[in-house]
Amino acid sequence: MPLAKPWSSTAFRLALTYGVLLVLTMSIVLSVFYVQTVGVLRARMDRQAENHLRRLVEHSELYGDAALEAEIQQTLIDGVNTDTEILILTHASGVPIIGNAEVVPARRLTDLGVRDLKVRRNGRLIAGRVAVARLPDGKLLAVGSDMQAQSDVEDLFGRASLIAGLVALGMAVLGAAAFRRVVEERAADIRSTMARVATGDLRQRIPVTRRDDEFTLLNRDINAMLDRLELLMDGIRHVSNTIAHNLRTPLTRILLRLRNAQQASAEEKNETLALVAEEVAELGVVFDKLLQIAEVESGASRKNFASVDLRALLVDVVEFYEPLVEDAGGVLRLDVEGAPMALGDGDLLASAVANLVDNAIKYGCLPGSVHGADMLLRAGVAHEHGIDGGAWGVEIIVQDQGPGVDEQTREKMCTRFYRAESQRQGYGLGLASVLAIVQLHGGRLSFENTRPGLLARIWLPCLPAA
Repeated sequence: MPLAKPWSSTAFRLALTYGVLLVLTMSIVLSVFYVQTVGVLRARMDRQAENHLRRLVEHSELYGDAALEAEIQQTLIDGVNTDTEILILTHASGVPIIGNAEVVPARRLTDLGVRDLKVRRNGRLIAGRVAVARLPDGKLLAVGSDMQAQSDVEDLFGRASLIAGLVALGMAVLGAAAFRRVVEERAADIRSTMARVATGDLRQRIPVTRRDDEFTLLNRDINAMLDRLELLMDGIRHVSNTIAHNLRTPLTRILLRLRNAQQASAEEKNETLALVAEEVAELGVVFDKLLQIAEVESGASRKNFASVDLRALLVDVVEFYEPLVEDAGGVLRLDVEGAPMALGDGDLLASAVANLVDNAIKYGCLPGSVHGADMLLRAGVAHEHGIDGGAWGVEIIVQDQGPGVDEQTREKMCTRFYRAESQRQGYGLGLASVLAIVQLHGGRLSFENTRPGLLARIWLPCLPAA
């Protein structure tokens, strides 16, 4: 549902605020430019008036009053700045002698430097800016310019600035509305997809464009989250179905044995109770493993993360499993390059490696196998491709000499309760536990047929620099 009011949109408010700030900045710049421009023009007019006044005063001092009046008369008819210049010569009392303007209202001038002055010129009342000087004989001489052109420039600049400000403000509003519409269109896909996901359709995904903008990256992240969520929900459904299936048979068997024990002798009852106890103990093991996986997936163990010496960890694993491999007629070899370190929970990582070794012993070290029973446990620095262009880390490899696995089996190996050979003992939770531990540490788990044998690889990120 689109937002009813534009102001309720964060995108609209941000864009409009940014536009208003731009308009305000433009207004400040124009104001400074206006003040500077007007100031420069006024200063230039003042200098021109003072220079002209000084020249006329000097001319009067050199040649007398008659020459001054003649010079003023010549200046008024020389055609240079005739339309804008102001020249007024008055007696000390303020009575005009010669000039092209009259002071309004008529009064005696004072020699206070350059100032604004109302005058009547060619029958028109105008604002002038003049410089006034007192001659030795007491007469007053005013020289200046008509300010009408200056006023016209100021008015034109003011109107242009106002129009520019209004246009910029309008563009800011329209831009904010357009920006809001673009954001709404991009966000509509997210909202509609999330609404369908909320109804239970976890297969929905947000369309992703080829543009690598912020929304595309966000859509990819949300799709990745939905992929993970769908995978977890499928896992939960699978686990629920598998638990129900796996529990039904032993529970039914326990129930039947208990019912039969009601009619049996004391000795048979004791045997039945012993069998029932074994069945219940096996169920307890299954639930313990499931709880361990759930605890790992919750991420609670991250608070125990510390620097882990993988060499020491693998030495402990080899010491524990070496007798079992030798009993199978093989040799467990350890090859560690350098001093690989990782950040994590040492007990969990040891459990993951132990599960891989146990799995390799169970399926790879077959007595009498033509491939032999030798195993290799290796660790060192490795580069992992496909993670933001690649990343360096450490790897742990467990490699056996068994028959390997087919492609279909390899895809299901880490699925909970999956067992490649159902006749063998086990619960199908070992590799699922390994995957959960590796993902908790931000790593990757992979399997590869080496013909002969199967290679299991754990990749973990490098220990962060201190």
